[in-house]
Amino acid sequence: MPVLTVYRHGMTAGTPPPTTTKRDAVPRGDVQGWSVGATRRNTAFLRSIREDHLDDGPGYALTLTLRTCPATPADWQRLRDTWEKRVRRLGMIRMHWVTEWTRRRVPHLHCAIWFRDAYQAHKAIQAWLDLTAYDGTTERGQHLALLDHIVGWFQYMSKHSSRGAKHYQRNPESVPEAWQKKTGRMWGKSGNWPIQPPVKVHLDNARGAGDRGYYVYRRIVRGWRVAEARGSNDWNRVRLARKMLSSTNRGLSDVRGVSEWLPYAVNLRVLHHLVNRGLSVTA
Repeated sequence: MPVLTVYRHGMTAGTPPPTTTKRDAVPRGDVQGWSVGATRRNTAFLRSIREDHLDDGPGYALTLTLRTCPATPADWQRLRDTWEKRVRRLGMIRMHWVTEWTRRRVPHLHCAIWFRDAYQAHKAIQAWLDLTAYDGTTERGQHLALLDHIVGWFQYMSKHSSRGAKHYQRNPESVPEAWQKKTGRMWGKSGNWPIQPPVKVHLDNARGAGDRGYYVYRRIVRGWRVAEARGSNDWNRVRLARKMLSSTNRGLSDVRGVSEWLPYAVNLRVLHHLVNRGLSVTA
C-alpha cells in the first residue's frame, strides 16, 4: 500500500519495498561515497528540523577547503574531527556538514553551524587554517556567511547530496584512487537539533480499497511543482516538473513515487482537500 511521509519541510510518497528479514538483509560495509540510503537519510533529517527553535545563537553557512587531498580517508576524518573538537570549545551549539569533491579531486566541507557568540564564527575559520597550515591553506579559500534563509540552505545542502552520479562532485572518477574503496562518512551532524518527527499517512478510497487517493495526491504535487517552476522562469524546470510522473514503462509510471520540499501548511491543505473529495486519509 502506498505510504505518504509528511515532514515539517517536505514529503515523500511511494510504495515501500517488501519487508526484509535479518537473513535477507545485506550487511553494511565501508562507505564508498554518496549512496541512495545516505542521501535519503540526510534529506529526511534536514526536512525534519524545527527552524523556529534555532534561535539560541546566530547560524552560519561555512565552506572549508584544502589545496591538496589528504593521503587517506582516515586522515580526512581525523582533520574533520579535530576541527570539530576545537569549534566545540569555541561555543558551537550545533553543526551539520557534508563532504564533496572539487574537480581537482580534493574534498571540502559545506557546513551549517551555530554559535552562542557571533564573533566565534570567524575563529572557526582560523581553527581550520591552523590545522591545515601544512597544506598552505589561506583565508581566501574559505567562505563564511550569515544564514538568513535557513530552510533554503537546508534545501541547498540536500540538493548537493542528491545530485546524480554523473555530476563531478559525486562521480566516482572524482575520488582519488587511494579513496576508491572507502571514503568515510559523507555527512554528519552534532549538537542540539530540535526535530519534528515525520508522520506516516495512508491514502485510499473512501471504502479503503485501491490507491486512488495516492494517484490524486501525486497529480496535485506535480501541479504544485510546475507552478513553482513557472515562478522561477526556468523553462527547463517546468519541462522536468511536467514529466516527473512519466515513464516509457507504464508499470513504472504507475508506482513512481514523489519527493518534494512541500511546505507543511501546503501539505495539510492538500490532505484536507482529499478528505473533502471523499478519499480516506489515515495516520
